[in-house]
Amino acid sequence: MTTVLEPERHQTPASKHRRPTFDKKSLPARYSGQMLYFLGAALIAGAVVHYPINPSLYAIICVVGAFVFLLGTILNEFVLADERPVLRQAVSLVAFSLLLSFGVGLVGGGIQHFEQFPERSAWMTPVGLLMSYVAFVAKDSKGRWRHLVTPFAAGVVVLAALAWLGMTALAGTISSDGHSHDHGSTTQTPAEPEQAPVEQDHPAEAPAEPAEDGHTSHSH
Repeated sequence: MTTVLEPERHQTPASKHRRPTFDKKSLPARYSGQMLYFLGAALIAGAVVHYPINPSLYAIICVVGAFVFLLGTILNEFVLADERPVLRQAVSLVAFSLLLSFGVGLVGGGIQHFEQFPERSAWMTPVGLLMSYVAFVAKDSKGRWRHLVTPFAAGVVVLAALAWLGMTALAGTISSDGHSHDHGSTTQTPAEPEQAPVEQDHPAEAPAEPAEDGHTSHSH
């Protein structure tokens, strides 16, 4: 009786130090992408509306916000995306993403600080609304330029026009000089109450010197 020997199978041992694969759909990955989006938009919103207060400072904040939003775009559209865009699409995606971030910043900053900067916010909000919609249509993978001539696009235009008319009318009733918008600047000291002028005491008249004859002299 002969036994058939099976050929020896060589099994490679499993690697004990295998690096875990990066999960694109994990919650930390999705949170990081959205956090970069919103943080960048928030920095831009604060910078564009506060720019007249300190141009050099808020110009830096605006650049930082745009950079943060750009990182969010790279993470969401290139790293976490199932398909990476080609070079031409990548350049267009980055450009319109930055335009979208500024549009969102104009809308958010204009609404939030309308009371402090009424005239500035009156044009920032509608311009930002139109800018954000155009940028989103150009950025979205399913967006087409024909979406700019649709009933929904017309509604966005009407909403922007109403926002401009309404905020302009309200801006005329608000005095931007009458509200303080202190962000680390010197505090305004309250005006001292007006004091009534102190009445000066009349100098006391010198006593009349007695005349040589014993009578007080009288001046006529």
